[in-house]
Amino acid sequence: MIRRWRTTNCWVGRPFGPPIAFVLHTQAGGESGTVAQFLSSSAQFSAHYAVDLEGTIECFVDPGDRAWANGILEPGNCWTAIAADCGVDPTLNPNQVTVSCETEDLGDHHRTVSERQFQAVLWAAREAKRRYQHSLRYLVRHADISPQSRANCPGDRWIASGRFQALADALGLKMVST
Repeated sequence: MIRRWRTTNCWVGRPFGPPIAFVLHTQAGGESGTVAQFLSSSAQFSAHYAVDLEGTIECFVDPGDRAWANGILEPGNCWTAIAADCGVDPTLNPNQVTVSCETEDLGDHHRTVSERQFQAVLWAAREAKRRYQHSLRYLVRHADISPQSRANCPGDRWIASGRFQALADALGLKMVST
C-alpha cells in the first residue's frame, strides 16, 4: 500500500527533462519525523518517496515533479559522469532530473534493511521506472552526489549488505563504480 501526501516542498513539472536516476537515501531517524518535516513548508526539503522498516511507502512528491532531497554537488562527486552518460548538463542540480527515496533506519545506520523495506523500495522504484522507462537509467547513492557531507548515505546497511546491488539488478539500472 502507498500513502500519497502532497507537500509544497517541490518544484512542479520537469522542464529540464525526465529523471535519469533513482537516488537512495537513509533517514537519520524514524518515519514520523520525516513525515512531519516533509509536510512542513518551512523545512525546505522533501523526497518523492519514504519507506519505513515495515514496508509502508509514503509518496510526498509525484515523480512528475521535482523533490528537494539531493543537496548540492560536492567535490569528488560521481554525478557529473552519470549526467554526461545520459546527455544531461553535468552542472545541473541533480534534484532536477532524479527521483529520490528515503529509507528508515531508526537512527541506527547499521540497522538491517528488512525484506519488507527492500520490497517496498523496489515497488516505488518500479513505479518510477514504469513512468520513465527510457530515461531512468541509474540507481544512485546520495553519497554519489554529496560525497563529503553524505558519505554514509545510504550506508553499509544498503551497500555492504548487497541490497543496493540487488535493487539495481532487479530494476535493470546501472550503478556508479566507486
